[in-house]
Amino acid sequence: MNKQQAFNDFWSRFGVLAFEENAVPDDETINQMIRDGYAKSKFPYITYEVSTDDLDSPIIPSASIWDRNTSWQRVDELSNTISEYISKMPTIKLDHGRMFIYKGSPFSSHMGDESDNTIKRVILTIGVEFLTEY
Repeated sequence: MNKQQAFNDFWSRFGVLAFEENAVPDDETINQMIRDGYAKSKFPYITYEVSTDDLDSPIIPSASIWDRNTSWQRVDELSNTISEYISKMPTIKLDHGRMFIYKGSPFSSHMGDESDNTIKRVILTIGVEFLTEY
């Protein structure tokens, strides 16, 4: 697995759809993914940033958990699950080394949507170090 694939592998571990932030599919494609069993529903879902660098060059990418709901409960529960997972997780094995993920600061921040008060978004900040040959 290369560095970019490792991001998808990590963010796809939480039982919801996860997309690189520049590649969120349209509703028809998402509905087909649900029918194919990749997820139970569209919401909540995760979008994530992919950034890479070399050894001794930590990066601080972000991800967002999105939900359409009147409550923050689902996004907060998913955020807490991810937080606990990061606290306990080993490194991710790559083709040429390992990827180490840790919580950034602040790790989690609420954000709404001015045009739709049912959209709940939690922005997650992580730190990543690549322990790789290149």
